[in-house]
Amino acid sequence: MSNSAAVLVKTKQLIQLLGNVKQDARPADVIAHQANIKLYQNQGATFENRVNGLNQAAKLRTSVFHCDKQNPDNRELAGFIEYLRLSDVRMLNMIFYLAEIKSNQHHLGFDEFNKKEQQSIISAINHIKALAALLPKHIAMPI
Repeated sequence: MSNSAAVLVKTKQLIQLLGNVKQDARPADVIAHQANIKLYQNQGATFENRVNGLNQAAKLRTSVFHCDKQNPDNRELAGFIEYLRLSDVRMLNMIFYLAEIKSNQHHLGFDEFNKKEQQSIISAINHIKALAALLPKHIAMPI
């Protein structure tokens, strides 16, 4: 009996060794890539779900707080776009790029865009909001 117990122990050790060899057989770059991904974790909804939620919230805000559903009051957003135009045109161009607004329309104010373009701009901003919420919190700047 002790002989069969010894065989079982040796078999178990052999299986563990084979398991270790199999894990070590992965290319080093794959291991490093997986290690980097494990350092970042999204603790909430997926990126797409976050964007959809923000877009739904914007639609709900229109239906609850605005009398004119086709042309809701977006003075704050219009002011934000003008502020970016004066202070950081690259960020404004990024929003327009994400919204697929043609470059010959980048000079327009928010109210001058049609309904579909306004919706695209709002959706692009919601993409940025969702991304900002997922950015790593503890970033160290090399000096």
